[in-house]
Amino acid sequence: MKRTLFLALVGSLVLASCNRAKVPDVTGTAVTKPFASQLEAAAGYPDDAGKAVYVDLTGGDRATTLTATGLKPNTAYISHYHSRGTGAAVTATTPDCASSGSVVGGLIGGAAVTTDGTGALTIKGLQPISALSGAAYINIHEALAPGVIPLCADI
Repeated sequence: MKRTLFLALVGSLVLASCNRAKVPDVTGTAVTKPFASQLEAAAGYPDDAGKAVYVDLTGGDRATTLTATGLKPNTAYISHYHSRGTGAAVTATTPDCASSGSVVGGLIGGAAVTTDGTGALTIKGLQPISALSGAAYINIHEALAPGVIPLCADI
């Protein structure tokens, strides 16, 4: 009986230790960049704001957390890292957010995120650092209308 109880206790401890999430090691300091509003109040974004926070982890991933307020309530949004655009209209003084660069690294968080009833959202994601080579800015845009970009942050 004692042996059975002992084995049950050891088995429980082993299973519990398997479920512990390992906290990733950070290789650098977290970087925080404020989002700049890209649209006028007439477009439905009178007071949008937020920030992007990212940090590189030892496993080769970048952890990104985006927070935003003042977006349209109950609306789906997606976010990407982008490279700096190189079109004819882009000059040395063009802000990265205005350069219309290509997406790098895919969707942050892997899927659309819907704002709450007040227009706030948080997007979190892990992406391989190697896939983000050349990233110059992060934007948040409406999932169903990708041309509607309320927030952007040069990084």
